[in-house]
Amino acid sequence: MLYDLYDDFFRLNREFEKLMRGTNARKSFPEVNIYEGKDQYMVLAKIPGVDKKDIQISIRDNSLKLTGEIKSKDNDKTYYLAERINGKFERNFMFDENIDAEKISAELKNGVLTINLPKSEDAKPKVITIA
Repeated sequence: MLYDLYDDFFRLNREFEKLMRGTNARKSFPEVNIYEGKDQYMVLAKIPGVDKKDIQISIRDNSLKLTGEIKSKDNDKTYYLAERINGKFERNFMFDENIDAEKISAELKNGVLTINLPKSEDAKPKVITIA
């Protein structure tokens, strides 16, 4: 993994978000797990109750952008307690290796969005034989 000046900006942004949210504020939505395999990254986002037509996924310069909207179906009701989030959301993630944008796939099943981000061939480790 390469160190990049942008890494510092992302860390600073994450810490600033924690500071601004405070202890009683909601977590970032959607909740995301990201792991790296030998040939790809996997992003798992928990997005219950969101239709796939309301989610947009884009990648640019190894930065994944996940945006969407949770639409409220009950706008005519008076709430006494409303803990479910609704409205627009956006999450951005930066990856160290080059991503093969042509081979990215995504699936939404049971409220979990799974995004497979294959590494490009030049990002995969190469074995060099000694002559």
